[in-house]
Amino acid sequence: MIRTVPAKLALVLAWTIAVAAGWLVPVLPARAVGPELKVELTSLRTTGSGKKTAVVLRGTVTNVGAQPAFGVRAVLWRNREPIVEPATFGSVLTGQNEPWGTRLYSRPEHYFAITESDQAFDPGASAEFTVRGTLAELGFTGAGQIYLLGVQVRGTADASSNYQVLTQTRTFYVNAPEKKLPLTSIVLLSADPSKVRPDVFADERLSAELSGRLDTLLGIAARPGMSWLVDPALIDEVADMADGYSVIDGTGTKPGTGQQVAQTWLQRFRALPDDRGARTLFAGPDVLGAEQNKTPQVLERSVEAAATVPELAGLPLIVLPQGGVAGPGTPAWLRAADADAIAVSTAGRGPVLAKGPAGSTLLRLAPAATAGGPGTEDGPVQRVQRQYAEAILGGGLARLISTPEDADADADAAPRWLSRTSLRSLLGGDPDGAAATLTLPVKPATLPASRFRQFATLTADFARYRELVPNSALAQSEAATLSRLVCSGWIGDRAASSWTAAVTGLVGGAAIADKVVLSASPRVLMSSRSNEFPVTVTNGLTEPIVVRVEFTSDNPQRIGIPDSPTITVGPGQSQTVNVRPEATSNGLVNVTASLHTASGKPVGHGTRIAVEVTDLGVIGWIIVIVSGVVLVAATALRIRQVRRKQREEEL
Repeated sequence: MIRTVPAKLALVLAWTIAVAAGWLVPVLPARAVGPELKVELTSLRTTGSGKKTAVVLRGTVTNVGAQPAFGVRAVLWRNREPIVEPATFGSVLTGQNEPWGTRLYSRPEHYFAITESDQAFDPGASAEFTVRGTLAELGFTGAGQIYLLGVQVRGTADASSNYQVLTQTRTFYVNAPEKKLPLTSIVLLSADPSKVRPDVFADERLSAELSGRLDTLLGIAARPGMSWLVDPALIDEVADMADGYSVIDGTGTKPGTGQQVAQTWLQRFRALPDDRGARTLFAGPDVLGAEQNKTPQVLERSVEAAATVPELAGLPLIVLPQGGVAGPGTPAWLRAADADAIAVSTAGRGPVLAKGPAGSTLLRLAPAATAGGPGTEDGPVQRVQRQYAEAILGGGLARLISTPEDADADADAAPRWLSRTSLRSLLGGDPDGAAATLTLPVKPATLPASRFRQFATLTADFARYRELVPNSALAQSEAATLSRLVCSGWIGDRAASSWTAAVTGLVGGAAIADKVVLSASPRVLMSSRSNEFPVTVTNGLTEPIVVRVEFTSDNPQRIGIPDSPTITVGPGQSQTVNVRPEATSNGLVNVTASLHTASGKPVGHGTRIAVEVTDLGVIGWIIVIVSGVVLVAATALRIRQVRRKQREEEL
């Protein structure tokens, strides 16, 4: 017997089957969008003394969502557990470890009511707040300890009593240590290369910087308690500008306009106290890129170029890789430079002056003024407090100042427990702790490999140029020019192309071929085996060249041309050399004429000459001579005939 399924049960079964098959999608109630708030800290300061010492936090709360919030309050928050290990600090800094602790809500100063419970904090609204708590209330009792501090913003979406944390922020807080720690603020005086050759610059960028950024930084370096780090290449360029210079203008040059600015800046620089200064490698070459591309000549050229700036020779040498990024093998690669220290940002946390691989000394740089933390928190308060925490963990702080903005941050962030200490004094101490480990980021910024191939090519170009121009002033600056080619300031900077083009336009093989030209008639007709014909050498360079002309015959058994002696051709001048082919028979032979240095290295492009030899001129002379002999013989015969006739008549 077949039983009938009840109608209601059949409907349920049908709906279930439809949902399972994907025919029907159950409609769920839409999830309500709650209020979206954003909180930022604008200042953190300490007031009072002793047991009454209090921390004051100020900030702003903004409704960045589409829904209002009610009963909005900013509440002081803290974590009582100090951060004592560099590894723990690093995990909190990167956001891998996010302890949030508890709210402090016992006194009115601990929280700030932005709106009442029934008052809306509408979308787009913004309000400031101030909260404070004593160190005892916060539980921050350990001297020289690092804690986490912040605020939580609570409120409701419906003016009920269901308060929730709508947003929150935090920062590091450092209790003053019992003893002062050193603060070494180092002003970096450097600029991207501009000098192309002695007295000639690619542009006026350096002049603009001397009256702008570098002028400001020089003033900061002169302040009491500040240290400075100078690139010898900068001093080389400024000194060259100070005695007059030219700027490339199309195919020629024009007078530079920054001579007076350079003189003034250089005079002020030389007034800086030497005991607060140090120097970098010449032109700040990309040492990490050179290491990765196995080009040790980069370091050799930089050391060689530094010797051309003797006024800085007595300063300590601090190697400063781009961004302070150095790898495990970098110290060994830099050993030949004999540096006093390597300034790094990739040595983790620890003493500001530490032992490094290969017997090196590492100077740990404080994070840049743009670096925040903990986690994704970023703002002026977080940046400053992070540096304070770094100082506690490192036994001091070494800040690198390369922009006026860095200097402003440095001036604003100098608590009394950090004591201004010169770089020379800092380096005079012994490195602390165990040897630090250098760790590279996944993709460190370096110059492309093509730049180091270009370095090798330009090295060969200079070798050829030195032979072409034996007394060249340009070739004497080879080490400096090569160092500038791989300056770390060129990383990601397209301006390098114009400077590089200007340099290769002076010594590059293609440029030499265009400017040193050999010319001759494409066809030479020799009416005798001892004829001469001219070839002309034109020198379009700015310096005199020494060359000789060599000839290669397609058929030397028939026609050959001896090489010319070496000749000197002045800049912008031409000189003609007469050459004498040596022919053994008539005919047409192609000869290639080419320029070579005194040692035989080829220069520029050769030229083809078709030499044709014919003896028709010699045969003509033979005819003349034979004709003369016949004429003389005929004349003598006629004279004899006349005399004979005269004798006959006398008889």
